[in-house]
Amino acid sequence: MSNVGGLDEHGRMQRQRPHIDEILTAFLSAHLKGKTGLRRRRIATADAQLRRCLEAEGHRILTDGDRSVLDLEREITPEDAFVRTMFADDLLFGLGIYVSEPWLLPDRIDRGVQLRFAETLTTQLISWRLIDQWDFSCALLDLRGSIRRAKAAQRASHPVPPIGR
Repeated sequence: MSNVGGLDEHGRMQRQRPHIDEILTAFLSAHLKGKTGLRRRRIATADAQLRRCLEAEGHRILTDGDRSVLDLEREITPEDAFVRTMFADDLLFGLGIYVSEPWLLPDRIDRGVQLRFAETLTTQLISWRLIDQWDFSCALLDLRGSIRRAKAAQRASHPVPPIGR
């Protein structure tokens, strides 16, 4: 992902913060490599659900200033305003909403893909150094806990029958 910006006041290259749309586009592209058919569709569904969730609920995790920026952007071009204007830290907090009801996908397999998508995306945000795992340790712990709870609930509602029965 290219996120290099201009020069700072000392003549050094500075990094621009990529918007969520750029992050998700790069992540999805890498995540879909080599995937075909139903697997590819399920991953694309998880991405589309995340984008819908962020557009509908993302304002809840924003500061007043960021909410004002989002409101202005929505007045100009409403479609996909959240993912076009917000950043990796906003995505991290938005993932907490995405892995909770009512945003969990109804199909059991799609939901499993959705939860793995959120886990892998979180790991990628750290790997790409878009979020610092120490600065956001509480948010990461909350998100990982939400993912574990959603997986446990899924297993409880669809227990695996014992072998031989």
